[in-house]
Amino acid sequence: MDQYSFSIATLGCRANQADSDRLRAILNGAGFQEKPFGEPVTCSVVNTCTVTAEADRKSRQLLRRALRVLPEGGQAIATGCAVAKRGGLGKLPGAALRLPPDRREEILALLQVESCPGREIPSGVSAKTRALLKIQDGCDQFCTFCIVPYVRGRSKSIPLAQVVEKAVEFEQNGYSEIVLTGIHLAIWGHDLEEEPNLATLAQAILEATQSIQVRISSVEPDRFPLSLIDLMAKEPRLCPYLHLVLQHPSDKLLERMHRGYTLATYEEIVNKFFDQVPLATLSSDIMIGFPGEDEDDHKLLKSFLKRTPYHHLHVFPYSVRPGTAASKFKDKVPKEVQKRRRDEVLRLGEKLKIASLRRMYGKTLEVIFEQETRPGWFKGTAINGMSVLGKAGPAVLNRKVPVTVRRRLGSDLVGDVGLIATEI
Repeated sequence: MDQYSFSIATLGCRANQADSDRLRAILNGAGFQEKPFGEPVTCSVVNTCTVTAEADRKSRQLLRRALRVLPEGGQAIATGCAVAKRGGLGKLPGAALRLPPDRREEILALLQVESCPGREIPSGVSAKTRALLKIQDGCDQFCTFCIVPYVRGRSKSIPLAQVVEKAVEFEQNGYSEIVLTGIHLAIWGHDLEEEPNLATLAQAILEATQSIQVRISSVEPDRFPLSLIDLMAKEPRLCPYLHLVLQHPSDKLLERMHRGYTLATYEEIVNKFFDQVPLATLSSDIMIGFPGEDEDDHKLLKSFLKRTPYHHLHVFPYSVRPGTAASKFKDKVPKEVQKRRRDEVLRLGEKLKIASLRRMYGKTLEVIFEQETRPGWFKGTAINGMSVLGKAGPAVLNRKVPVTVRRRLGSDLVGDVGLIATEI
């Protein structure tokens, strides 16, 4: 084992991934060398999630795994939502240290080490072609099923100038795409002077950069700026992709969840998106079995999904989260009913994905190839978020390349690789 080494395992959302990138930058700047999680290291970090009881279980499991391989003098650190004040890990396994998510900048002090002389801590650039840029944290929504506002606090926006500065830095460091992440992205800017919105921010980033793509991470319909879609329709570097969280199309359940929007609001965004944006691609979260969901609600869900051209659905059953309002609701949906409804929606989601992929046949997509899957074949991500395979040489890696789609292979598109359009 090297004198200073670390590993990081990350659970949960892209905001957590962005936090892990920041921790990675701090540790790299202090002279630590990163190794795969599960190997003996000086410092093993588990960035936890507490959104469900299953997330808490996985967090404990990873911490135990980290502790099993720690050498003498090594340290396991638990950070993220599960170790916040109202997180699910009230007691940590073994001798793990607790680093609350709002104090992650203090990791070196916790480890009682100092930065190496002459080395500056980077601002959070990851070792990937796609960089996560966290622009917002916390949430004001207080959905009845969610513990996140209690563990991350109220919504806090990163100032526009600071976000743009980091975007420019990512481009200068050779990144091909930035993904704007946060806990409740749609309300970015509400707490800043002049109250800018996501569209304002995306426009500012595009004007300050030359070639980097901008992708919006998971976003809520509540206070979603429709002007963002107008911008997507005319700006080729603003990815034509939305992960627009639904949870459920039943207004009765949305109100009970305290989601802050109706199905009509959601559909207005979706309809404008597909009407105006070429190559528009949509995904969403669907919650099954929220307390009070009856068979009529489930039929409504399936009916809505069938008429909406989703590409991907993240389908999950409701689980009780202690400390939330919904945990006290009496009309729980039985587990076996949840499973049946979930399986039905999963099957429907597969059909929707196939239809979405087929709509791309004959179209030319800009793709950034990220890895060679077998000799002469490369896999990458299209500007609309779809996974694409193409036969080419290694020169395509980490470059924007036009690919004309011919068919699909499972969940991937397969196409003819054209000449390199832009060098990253």
